[in-house]
This record gives sequence, C-alpha cells and structure tokens, in this order.
Amino acid sequence: MKMDVQILSRETIKPSSPTPHHLKNFKLSLLDQIMPEFYIPLTLFYPTKIGHLSPSQTLTGLKKSLADTLTRFYPLAGRIKDSIYIDCNDEGVLFSVARVNCKLSKFLEEIDTGSLKKFLPCDTPFCFGNDFDTIVAVQVTIFDCGAVAIGTNMLHKFIDTTTMCAFLKSWADTTAGSHNEVIYPDFTSASALFPPRDPLPAELQSDFSNDNSFFKKVESHLRRFAFDAAAIATLRAKAATGTVPDPTRIEALTAFIWKHFILASKAINGHATSSMAIHVVNLRRRMEPPLPNHCMGNLVRAVTAMHDPSETEVELAELVETLRETFSNFDSESVNALKGDDGLALISSRVEAMRNLQHGKVKMNMYRFTSWCNMGLYNMDFGWGKPVWVGLMGDPVDKRSQQAVIFIERGDGIEAWMFSDEKEVVREGEPHNAVSMVAGPLH
Repeated sequence: MKMDVQILSRETIKPSSPTPHHLKNFKLSLLDQIMPEFYIPLTLFYPTKIGHLSPSQTLTGLKKSLADTLTRFYPLAGRIKDSIYIDCNDEGVLFSVARVNCKLSKFLEEIDTGSLKKFLPCDTPFCFGNDFDTIVAVQVTIFDCGAVAIGTNMLHKFIDTTTMCAFLKSWADTTAGSHNEVIYPDFTSASALFPPRDPLPAELQSDFSNDNSFFKKVESHLRRFAFDAAAIATLRAKAATGTVPDPTRIEALTAFIWKHFILASKAINGHATSSMAIHVVNLRRRMEPPLPNHCMGNLVRAVTAMHDPSETEVELAELVETLRETFSNFDSESVNALKGDDGLALISSRVEAMRNLQHGKVKMNMYRFTSWCNMGLYNMDFGWGKPVWVGLMGDPVDKRSQQAVIFIERGDGIEAWMFSDEKEVVREGEPHNAVSMVAGPLH
C-alpha cells in the first residue's frame, strides 16, 4: 500500500515565558563544539487512546505544553552561533502537523522503513543550514484511525540522547498533566567541566565538520533485528568466560554483531581485516560523583576496542572480554583527564590517531555502536498511554559514517538498528542460525 503523508501546517512554537536577559548567551561545552551538526531522528507511535479529545484539541494541548516546556529548556528555542554559544532569543522550534492515509495497525503489520522519513520534519540528518537552523523540530502526524506519531529532529551539536529523552519526558509529563517530579535541567555543568574554546583548534574543526572524509557521505542501508529475552540470554551464556562471567546485554549484543560484521567483511574481501568497535558511553555515569540525567548537553564520548585477526580467531567470548576491558578502563579518572588544557590536548591526539587509522596504509574497518536502552523511550506518555513502537531514520540513509548500530530496548527484548553500506551487511544465515533473531518489530 502506498502511504501518503500530507503536511497540513507549519508554525514556530516559542517559550510561553521570555528567557531572562542574563540567560540570553548560553555557552556550549568543548564536547558540544566538536560534535558535528546533524539531527538525531526519533518517532514515537501512539495508538488510538486520546479519549474524548478531538485531533484539534490534541494539537492545541501539545503546542501549549511544548511552549511551557521550552521555558525550562530555553536553549532549545534559540539558535547556535559560530559553534561557540547559543543565542537564546526565543525564536522557537519548528512544529509541523501532517495526516497519513492509513491506520497505525496496518502500518505496523509490515513496517516499510523507507517511509519513516515521512514522519520526521527533516528527511535527512544533515539538513542543518541557513534554511533550517532550528535546534529542535517536531512533526505530529495523525493516522486515519486517530492514532498519533510524534516525530522529532534534535540537533546533536548540543543534544545527546540523554538530553533528548529528558526534554521529551518533560514535554510528555506536561502534556499529560502528570504529577511526576518536574524536570529542571542543569545547563551549567557541562560547560563548567569542559569549557569551550574560542577559537577551536583547527584540527578539531576540520575533522568534525560534516564535509570531510571523517564523516564521508555514504548511502547506508537499514536492517532491523529484534532480539527477544531468550535470544539475549543465550548470547550472554555463550559469551561468558572466567574473566567476564556475567556479560551485559549490550556487551553480548555488541560482540555478536561485531563478530558477524567481521565475518561478512572477510567473506566479501577474501581475507580478514583489522577492525575497531567504537562505542558511545555516557560520561554522567562515569564521573565521581555521578551527574544526574538532567545535566544537559553532549556528555558522551566514544571508546574503542580493537580486533586484530592475525592474533586470534573471531570468538564471541574474546570480543566480549575486549569490550569489557575497554569499558572498565574508561572510568572517572579517564573522564577527569578530558578536562582543562590537558583534556584538549588528549582529545586532539585521539582525533589525530583516528585520522591516521582512517587514512593509514593498513585497512581498518570501523563499526559504531550506541545504546539507547534504559532511556525510558517506551515510557513517554503524553496522556494517551505509552508508545507501541519507536522508530528512527528510514532506509536508505544519507549517512556520513561507516557501519553503525543503535540498540533500543523494548520490553524484555532489544531491537538492533543496523546501518551499513550495501556491500558490508550482516549475512542472513549466520545470525539466524546463532540465535532466534527475527527481523521486524516485536508484537
């Protein structure tokens, strides 16, 4: 069935109260500065549970609660200037309304990932520019049955997944009139811990821009795999060793997918190639004392684990041990080392090392992983109940990276969203033979 999404309206939602003058200039942190300007896509799908409210009343409530939420999250209604600060000028966020000519139940029966872009206000993560400069953009799409999809694009230049989820939860709670504790975001800790640099060193500007080979433009293709609780338990048992007797779900899944990326590359190229698993970690949890999740900004870094095919065969347990060692070594002392002038030098040296690997004589396959588990995505209740499904970007993707995997928790299971170029995809047979792994959404 051809799905047609029609945009009905576009407007700008501004904070319900003006931002005080002393908060007008918001400094980005160093970690924000070096983050490229692309949008994090996310769509939450809700069934027909809006009670006595008409679509018009639902939209009015969403707009009002969004304006109230932006008063607390005031930088998100501003505009980024020169990768140094946010002008908190209350210009607002883009709010689009659309209608789709199908029922949500029909859409979920056999999800066409290529259609997911239609539920987002921006159909590519890399649309940020002079004509599209909003930090947050929202699209509310109404299905024929009355179900609702809330699609968002949030600019990664300032927003990591934790920041995104804190904002969405606050907006949802405000819409629902929830008596949950109101989130008052902390916008000062990140820039205090990691002060911005003006000017930013040239090597960081070039290697983290959207136009260079570090983020080379590649058309990626999406494949989704749903791991149920039994499959995850089986993987964890297979991955356990004396050194790591209790691998986490993410360690086991990362090692499993990394292994099959390695095997797929070997099958395509006829020989084994060195590879690197690059995993995003949340700095908040690794600081001493830990920072709460309402500390806003890009408080994340990437850690790397290496596999040299000349040293060992590709064994699941050994990859898990490598990952555990990598995660364990990145502790509070590692986070502290990123602060101050020494931290700037350390970040610059790591960028240089990545550049050398990217362009070195020895080929290195790089696989990127990030976990969105324990983020509460399936608990975002705007007053109509919890979402029945959470979607990301559709297929194909204008992806300026190499292979990437995003884990999203759903009930007792985990969906793995795998973006890879057309050649280096996970082979059909091996994953299915290793565990009970079902492509498509869990029902």
